[in-house]
Amino acid sequence: MFKKVLVPVDLAEPEFTHKAMQLALREVDENAAELHLVTAVPGFTNSLVASFFSEKDHQKALTEVARQFKKYAQQTLPEEVKPVLKVLEGTPAEMIVKYAKDQAIDLIIMSAHHRSKVDEFLLGSVSARVVERAQSSVLLLKN
Repeated sequence: MFKKVLVPVDLAEPEFTHKAMQLALREVDENAAELHLVTAVPGFTNSLVASFFSEKDHQKALTEVARQFKKYAQQTLPEEVKPVLKVLEGTPAEMIVKYAKDQAIDLIIMSAHHRSKVDEFLLGSVSARVVERAQSSVLLLKN
C-alpha cells in the first residue's frame, strides 16, 4: 500500500521510536516499501547558536550525529533492511515535513510524547506540527 515510509528518530530517546519502527518494518516487509529514517539536529541553523561554533566544530558535530545514527540503524534493524538515513538540520517538525515532501514519502510513522498542556504551549509538539503540515499520511502512536 505505502511505497515510502518515514520514521523520525530522536537519538536522545531512541527507545521512544520502537513501536513506530516495528510498524514501519511491517510495511517494508509486506509491501516492499522503502524505509527512510531521519534525525534532526536543531540549533546550528540558528545564527545565534551558530556564532558560538566554528564551521569545523559544526561539521564535527554533524559527523558524530551521523555516526551515532548509522550505529543505531545497524543495531535496530534486521540486516536485510537497508534504510535511507538522513541527518537534517533545523526545527525537527519543519525538517520532517520538508523531507517527506521532497522525497515523496507516502507514510510518516511517529510516536507522540505525553507532555503537559503547559509544556505543549511553551515548547510546541513536533508530532502535532507534522500532522498539521504534512502532505502525506501520518500514523501517530501514543506511548
